[in-house]
Amino acid sequence: MFVESIEYLLTPTSPLARKYGFLYSSISLRHRYERCKKKWIPHLKNCQDVFLEAAKDLPQRNSVVVLGSAHLHEIPIHLLLQNFEKITLVDVVHPLKHHWLAKKNPRVTLVTQDLTSALKHLEKLHSLSDLHALANDLAGEQLFKFKADLIVSGNLLSQLALLPISAIEKVMKRELTTEEKDAICSDFAQTHLRNLNGCEGKKLIYADREVIYKDPEGKEIYRGHYDVNFNNYKEMRKWTWEIAPLGEASKKYSIDMNVEAYIKD
Repeated sequence: MFVESIEYLLTPTSPLARKYGFLYSSISLRHRYERCKKKWIPHLKNCQDVFLEAAKDLPQRNSVVVLGSAHLHEIPIHLLLQNFEKITLVDVVHPLKHHWLAKKNPRVTLVTQDLTSALKHLEKLHSLSDLHALANDLAGEQLFKFKADLIVSGNLLSQLALLPISAIEKVMKRELTTEEKDAICSDFAQTHLRNLNGCEGKKLIYADREVIYKDPEGKEIYRGHYDVNFNNYKEMRKWTWEIAPLGEASKKYSIDMNVEAYIKD
């Protein structure tokens, strides 16, 4: 607990990112990885395989951009450094280890950016309709644009709306239904994909498209799906990620995610 407290205090981040839980979520993700990494090995292997496949046929490997880089659990830094000369990591919060890495290694650049552009608007939201209106407004904006030989969006699509959802739940003092969450996640995901399409370079995207909750006996109790249009993308592979074994998120259920990977020149 002491180590986590020091990490929370020392990690560079904005006041809003602290207030709305981005930093807390980043630290929590690292600890979930430590608890669950044995279960996550097949998922991590698939992520690394699609990355290496995408990099293999590039005419040159000067630069790579990783959107939603987090802790680089899926694509470790050594793979990025082995395959590209310049590495740009993009996230709203970068862990301390990446700040230290960027100071020591000029090949690594950190870009601190909220890829949804929602964070600066959260204090103005008072209802679910406000969140839908914000998602609709953001859908018409250019939120980011990067240029690189390869641009990776990794396990990001379904996560984009989670903190805005959490913020509105606190204001409304109720938890959104899974159907309400899926609808908001779909809107944010489609906007992200549109902005990714506007980037210059080969695009690799892998993300969960379905979440499955199972009871302690393994019986499915809920399946959520968000709709995203992957037209003009080539499907690479699909797999199931056992993200939260029974007891990790709850003693009442486990969580699996069906992940899909796509590529586009």
